[in-house]
Amino acid sequence: MKKLFSFAVCLCMLATILAVPALADGMTPGTYKGIAKGMFDGLTVEVTVSETAIEQIEVVSHNETSPGWPALEKLPGAIVEAQSIAVDGISGATMSSDGVKAAVEDALSQAGADIEAFSRPVESEPEVAVSYNPVMGSFDVPETWDETYDVVIVGGGFAGMAAAYASGEAGAKTVLVEKLSNTGGNSAINGGQYASYTSSRAAELQEKFNLVPDTAEKHIEDTIAGGDEMNNPRLVEVMVKGAPYYLNLLLDNGLVIRESLARPGGHYGYRTYSTETFSGSDITNLQRKMMDGQENVTLELETKLVEIYRTRDEENKVVGIRVATADGYKTIKAEKGVILATGGFGANVEMRETQVPYLTEDIPTTNNKAASTGEGIQLAQAIGANTMQMSNIQRYPFADPTNGVLDTYAVWPFSGPSYGIVYVDYQGKRYVSEGERRDVCANAAVATGFVSTYSIFNWDVVKNYATEEELAAGIACGRILAADTLDELAEKINAYEIKGQYPSVDAETLKETIATHNRYIDEGVDPDFAKVMAATMAKMEEGPYYAIPQFPSVHHTMGGLVIDDHTQVYDIYGAVIPGLYAAGEITGGVHGTNRLGSNADADACTFGFISGYYVATGEYPDFMFEEPLE
Repeated sequence: MKKLFSFAVCLCMLATILAVPALADGMTPGTYKGIAKGMFDGLTVEVTVSETAIEQIEVVSHNETSPGWPALEKLPGAIVEAQSIAVDGISGATMSSDGVKAAVEDALSQAGADIEAFSRPVESEPEVAVSYNPVMGSFDVPETWDETYDVVIVGGGFAGMAAAYASGEAGAKTVLVEKLSNTGGNSAINGGQYASYTSSRAAELQEKFNLVPDTAEKHIEDTIAGGDEMNNPRLVEVMVKGAPYYLNLLLDNGLVIRESLARPGGHYGYRTYSTETFSGSDITNLQRKMMDGQENVTLELETKLVEIYRTRDEENKVVGIRVATADGYKTIKAEKGVILATGGFGANVEMRETQVPYLTEDIPTTNNKAASTGEGIQLAQAIGANTMQMSNIQRYPFADPTNGVLDTYAVWPFSGPSYGIVYVDYQGKRYVSEGERRDVCANAAVATGFVSTYSIFNWDVVKNYATEEELAAGIACGRILAADTLDELAEKINAYEIKGQYPSVDAETLKETIATHNRYIDEGVDPDFAKVMAATMAKMEEGPYYAIPQFPSVHHTMGGLVIDDHTQVYDIYGAVIPGLYAAGEITGGVHGTNRLGSNADADACTFGFISGYYVATGEYPDFMFEEPLE
């Protein structure tokens, strides 16, 4: 009996030993990185093990949407506690749960673990409440769609048409919807100025004006300084280094530019190219022609975005849009993604007053009032999109003071600082450095206490970027005041009524102002306002003399949707909204507190092209960058 009892005890001991995880050889202690796919690729964990146990699990990176986040928070601890990857997944986050388990299994395999031993069934426990972020999305998503495309683009300005062209060239079935009766939007009425540190025409123009070649690094530096270092540096780098590609694309397709290279306020390199008519329509008309030549790109005009569809399931992605047309509503499905290029909100008084209360309806705008209404931002917010820097709203300092319009002649003061143009107040005195950035010039103009300021010049100053015919036309229509002498010019300015008021320019003061500025050009130093005096500046020593009345008008909204360098839109939880992209003035982060003039065209065209190409192909257009991205 004793022998039988001893034998039974031995059998029990053997059974117990066999029930323990088979770790005879043990694991190699350390921390291992495991990667797997949850809802999306890239779910990465770090698993720390001893010879016999899982010590710690940490999710270090992922692309999961908010419905899957509870799995990322809860499962690592549950696996450590149970010493098994066979724990129950989180309800509603099945794919993210499976991704965590697969990533842990990958790490354990690298450590030399017996995976079967760490896959023992675990007795399920009652599910307890976990913290989570409420799902943002549409309550009703169409089961059937009126139209289906690979890429759906909203907005027909610089960014939208650049996106459509890139998507079309990449072979994607693309639709561009535009709420107005024609393409161009607010882009068509901008000043036609494009900032690019180099181009296929750069060397020729630099030689013509004896200019030092510009660099990407200097353009980046100026842009970040101009935005008070509130810019997203990565977005600035992409804009600057990508801008030459799209400018050259336009030039190759027939864009005509002026034989000049300017250094407007806030820029300290000669990098601003001007279109033939000083109008953005030169670019948008060409973009339309380029887009119309693509058979796989469809244009739908008078088609207004009214809703963005984002699913509330685990994918939580944007799948299409609803639009209003003359024939009613219809739905458009996006197989690959929706790109928002609907512009800013400078013409939406209520929306801008919410951000900056003093920008009331009494303040005019340079914007197309039917275009810059901001609904693209609002509809993206409705499905959880995040915004940034919405109160950064720029006023254009040189608009027509009678109506706030940015016409051709309102571009002359902007283009003139490096050529010797002089800004004076209602008494004939300089009030700011002409080379300052736009917000400084606008604030200084308002601080003069009058409804207008004036740009003073003669032919020697503007001949490098304007024509005699344009000068004559400006005089004929009354936008340019002309006189043979400065005494006479002072009289002309004082007789020019603006909003029921008249300035009081003193002729002697005006003459002293111009004489002093001439001396500063000779001396190369501006002790009054510390303007950088350029060798390209011309002195005003003989008439005729001219004046353009000017005053700030709401112009550009620097804030908008949060994006990354792939133009992916982020939600309020800091995660990418799958399927949603944005480019142009609808976005924030590129310009910081203040946009340097001529950066808008570069911003919209560069990121528009990137968005179209990336959504269509899933690949980043590295071919755009002669200077590699860091």
